Amino acid sequence: MRGQKEIFYWRGKREVDFVTKNREALCAINVSYGATIDKREIHSLLEFANRFKKTKELILITKDLEKEESEKRIKFVPLWKWLLLEDIQGNY
Repeated sequence: MRGQKEIFYWRGKREVDFVTKNREALCAINVSYGATIDKREIHSLLEFANRFKKTKELILITKDLEKEESEKRIKFVPLWKWLLLEDIQGNY
């Protein structure tokens, strides 16, 4: 358990690599470490968010892309940064 959160895997029509759960909210995380990000990774996160209204964050862990798509609520975070920030600040 990382940061006192329960960790799960979820599968609907598509799948989400990691789902973290705390008392108040869910966070869906997919990992795409290649040179390009497949659209299925994004669609999986959106499917999860539509199914579970308590979803607070949608995160796509990438090799080096960092951006935020506010209309889709997805944060693209490089792996190295996600690993550091999770431990230091409790973010993501």
